[in-house]
Amino acid sequence: MPRWVVLLATTACLYISGCKSGQSPDSKNIILISLDTVRADRLGAWGNTRSLTPNLDRFAAESVVFDQAFSQSNETLYSHASLFTSGYPSELSPLDAGFSVPKDVPLLAEVLANYGFQTAGFVAGGHMASRFGLSRGFGVYDDTADWGSLLQTGKSALTFIDKRDSQAPLFLFVHGYDAHDRYLKPTPFGYAFADPNYSGIGGDIVRWRSAVMGIADGIFPRAGEPLIHLTQSRTRFEYGRGLGQMARNARPLLAEDDQHIADVYDGAIAYADMAFGLFMAGLSERGLLESSTIVVFSDHGEGLGEQGVYSHRLLLDDSTLHVPLMIRPAGGTTGHREPGLVELIDVLPTILAWAGAQLPAGARGHSLAQMVRADAPLNAESPASGAEGSFANGRKAAFSESGLRMVSGRGPTTRVTCEGISVDNPLLAGLIAGLPIGGVSLRYSGDAEGAPAVRDAMVAWRHDLILPRVDPGR
Repeated sequence: MPRWVVLLATTACLYISGCKSGQSPDSKNIILISLDTVRADRLGAWGNTRSLTPNLDRFAAESVVFDQAFSQSNETLYSHASLFTSGYPSELSPLDAGFSVPKDVPLLAEVLANYGFQTAGFVAGGHMASRFGLSRGFGVYDDTADWGSLLQTGKSALTFIDKRDSQAPLFLFVHGYDAHDRYLKPTPFGYAFADPNYSGIGGDIVRWRSAVMGIADGIFPRAGEPLIHLTQSRTRFEYGRGLGQMARNARPLLAEDDQHIADVYDGAIAYADMAFGLFMAGLSERGLLESSTIVVFSDHGEGLGEQGVYSHRLLLDDSTLHVPLMIRPAGGTTGHREPGLVELIDVLPTILAWAGAQLPAGARGHSLAQMVRADAPLNAESPASGAEGSFANGRKAAFSESGLRMVSGRGPTTRVTCEGISVDNPLLAGLIAGLPIGGVSLRYSGDAEGAPAVRDAMVAWRHDLILPRVDPGR
């Protein structure tokens, strides 16, 4: 048996058989875990057969699993800001380098602190650093593990738990960049699924930080301006079509390069699962699996060659927006799956419902609390599930935005993506309705029959976002 398999199996056993401290259960404790850059299709709970995630799969077996959960953005800062406010990114701030959450928009930790929770966040810096404004409401917000692992942030969180003397319910947020590029992780995970002697350009790309962001149209520039910068000067993105002609010394990726990059990414997923398993073992040893509701999610996925591009900034599709979302009630459940569309903006209303806290005005998500029941039978159909893959409350699509002027809507079986235009552009509604507009494009994927319903939902969504801006008295 390869060494990495033994390590993962040991980690899983630590999680499953961790001893309890005897602490009395208090289901008001809430733990929120963000696994940055993890695609849903890499988890066994979502059908992956490569055995990458034994710890996450064990967690799924004790949780409510939301099959169709979608992020509101393909970037870390925008996605977390959306989750922490239950608002869409463009409602909060322009999607550019100056993005920040307005001080009059309540953040999740602020609300919980006002309801008596002790709040603590342990994040891996980068775009989660306190300077971006997401630390408001946290009594402790440790961002020193810059671009670090859940191994680091989880250890700091457990140390905090050991030292805390408060009797208040705990809201704990922990985040790690384990699956983020660079994909090549420490031995034995780095080449667990890939050939360490591979000599193609893909072998270099996985070792260089941010190199994947330079790939567009299946082309990687060995020198000169990164392709992502060239995309920002074009009228529309078009997945970098033709950019190889603009970049000096550009080199096309071969199918073998694509496979090697994906294989090394899978090693990063296994590394993330190991870090998660060790953190769960630490919670188990402290009795917190029995006394806490735990929410596990990813902020976005990762492009792995779809449309000829990699990373997450360059795509609004299922590869970057379909994310894991699992909720384990205190003590666990026998597990069941929810097939309906959910968005990460639903996390804040769900957590506040458990906390008995009032939902802030303007929150757009729906509470999932009624679906998370400790006594739910395996594969149960919840009263809120719809046979057509949408909630009984009427949600027909999930919506997402990108800083590279892209907007997308996802129905149960269909995605509609507008490229080269932002949500506040007055021409967007016409484009969605099918009118030809120069410099922008409309792309469909999935079931073509579902496209009209998604387009109608996108028009209504855009109208709902934009109208309050032009009519403050609404």
